[in-house]
Amino acid sequence: MRYSSTSWVLCVLASLLATACSHEVHKAPEIAACNNAELTDYDGLLILAPHPDDEVLGFAGLAGAFIEQGKPVRTIVVTDGDAYCEACALWTTGSVNGATCDAPTLSNFATREIDSLAEARRAESTAAAAALGRPAPEFFGYPDTGLGAARANALAGKPATSLRRSDFSSCESCGGCGAGYGGGPETDLNADTLVASLDEAIQGTTKNTLIATTHWLDGHRDHAALGAFVNERAADRTVAFAVIHANTRNGYAYADCWYPGPPATDCPCFDEARADEDPEWFESLRAHRERPDWPQTLPDDVDYGEASQLCLDDATQSAKPLAINAFQTQLGTVGKSPGLLPESREGLLDCSGYLRSFGRRTEVFVARKPGNK
Repeated sequence: MRYSSTSWVLCVLASLLATACSHEVHKAPEIAACNNAELTDYDGLLILAPHPDDEVLGFAGLAGAFIEQGKPVRTIVVTDGDAYCEACALWTTGSVNGATCDAPTLSNFATREIDSLAEARRAESTAAAAALGRPAPEFFGYPDTGLGAARANALAGKPATSLRRSDFSSCESCGGCGAGYGGGPETDLNADTLVASLDEAIQGTTKNTLIATTHWLDGHRDHAALGAFVNERAADRTVAFAVIHANTRNGYAYADCWYPGPPATDCPCFDEARADEDPEWFESLRAHRERPDWPQTLPDDVDYGEASQLCLDDATQSAKPLAINAFQTQLGTVGKSPGLLPESREGLLDCSGYLRSFGRRTEVFVARKPGNK
């Protein structure tokens, strides 16, 4: 089709206007002030993260602020994050629709090789720490989905019930594999051992150490459970709670489709055929949500509490996106063997830009003082 010069100009103006309107709708949120002084007025920092990557998404800047002041920071990742069916399928087959993973492919520390998702995820946390110039975190080794199960068992008066790892091998696809989560081999871990480990970590700090973990209203069951356990076990400490997943879907397919804002333009987006046909598609989706100059804010779907903003220094703000990029199995940027993952599908798991949307100029917390709930 050929256009007249007038039509061409009008088309260009319409395109520019549409782009301008799009950006006008999604203005950067405003924050009152940086609360760095209040958030770092402690002897040290203990981070209790539910999965590998949460220690970076929620707390990389907070840890950096303490380190900058020469204060000790201890980071513990509580589970191995080994129960992500689509991530394991993509990692092992190059497709989220590939063969589902069995228990040893999800978690296997019996060999020296990194041949299971759990081992890969620990290695990614170690690489992310290196990108930030920090030592590797400690790992408690609980099964993914185990914190939510431990909380339910404790509330049911069955804290000694063994936690199980996952196994998706009996499922034809990840979409219909709910029974695979926590349906694998039993472990010798339970709610009692979890509480004992949390108590030991908390009691190993001074009374004036800040504890940081995920919010008890977080939309991920493991995150909410860890927040609830820590809220109880550290009742005499100040705890900084971070929201990684909004509590509700808020009208979207998933909570991660809209928080952190702006909402994704296309979510869910595990469309391998479109990715194979349009190599620019993923980049446009991700760019819409990255917004590195925006502050991070709390979701507005429920009352999480009063927000406290931690403003990142320039070095940490530059390094945090690099650390996020280290979580390759979660982004979908790596295959278990070279050449397994088609180049067109690299980044499939974070096609909505969710993980990368945490690379912003602030982190936000709800600080609960001793004795408050």
